Amino acid sequence: MQRSFHYSQASVRDLHVIGTRKTTASKVEVSAIEVRGEEMQPTPRFWRSFFNRFGMSDNVFRYFEPKEVFERIALRSSDSSFRYCVERDDEGARLLAVTSVQRPVIGYGEIVDLVKAYDASEIQYDQGVVTSTHRPRGGDRTFEIGGDKFQHRFVMETPVDGFSHPKIYLSFLRLICSNGAIGYSQAFRSDISLGKDLRHCISRALESYDNGDGYAALRQRFESAQVSWASVHECVQLYKTLLKLEEKKRQVTSPVLQEFNRLTGNLNQLYGLANLDALSAKRQRVLPAKCRIYDLLNFASEVATHYSTPEENRTLQAYIGTLLSDEYDMEGAAECAPEFDDFFLPSSDTAPRSSRN
Repeated sequence: MQRSFHYSQASVRDLHVIGTRKTTASKVEVSAIEVRGEEMQPTPRFWRSFFNRFGMSDNVFRYFEPKEVFERIALRSSDSSFRYCVERDDEGARLLAVTSVQRPVIGYGEIVDLVKAYDASEIQYDQGVVTSTHRPRGGDRTFEIGGDKFQHRFVMETPVDGFSHPKIYLSFLRLICSNGAIGYSQAFRSDISLGKDLRHCISRALESYDNGDGYAALRQRFESAQVSWASVHECVQLYKTLLKLEEKKRQVTSPVLQEFNRLTGNLNQLYGLANLDALSAKRQRVLPAKCRIYDLLNFASEVATHYSTPEENRTLQAYIGTLLSDEYDMEGAAECAPEFDDFFLPSSDTAPRSSRN
């Protein structure tokens, strides 16, 4: 798919709402916005950046129509101008982020060429952000945890629409099936400071980045995951995440959910409940499943790596990052680590993966 990005300047007066509809949550959803004669589909990044730019939240649409909001901003704001980014491909035009006209920005082609020059092992694009995987300055540093071999990696996210900073997340690569577990949480994140020359700032980070303390902390969390039973609460959180992703695909009875239930054991039958939500969160945290935290981490990373779109991948990696950064509900409650499964899903290495690269 041919993709191009275009940057221009406008003001709120140039925004015209084409169509709206009420969602089930009583919020207003804008189907299209016209900017200087061109109809575009607003993306979530457009709305987040727009609300950030003008100091409001999406709750404003509960009480005022979008057209009225735009008119009031144009009337009362001392500076309603902005730079906007448009992504165009065969499916049409999508309106990405709006930012200050002075904010530095790096284009899609420029960042892709840059990360390739620094030997990125994987490059993906989704909704205004280029994601690339790299080796740290200290190298792979292959090590073992409970019989599984890992290597150090880090993942950089670079926005091409100028909204937010480039970010680096610590990552481990599990060599048995090339699954990458990424620490998508504040605990394992580093922001790249912006200067006037954004390319220079990113190049410097790619050349010099390493985080021995961070990798040591991440390794300790993986080691502890092997000797910690997964609680019902932790399993339910991952199940709900998987269920939402499968419902979007209309595949609620997919092999992913079936294999997940096999991994955790039939928790409803185990505890004699038709609905686990009948248990309080406090009670769920002290009831063990039939798997360990390490199994949940590997299952989530396998689905994210081999069965997910870039957007779904980030959702699952966010679950992994949250799980790793918090204390496990049943930390250290299991005995020495057993042999862990290499794969949970059939033919995971050859499974088709949807992507918008």
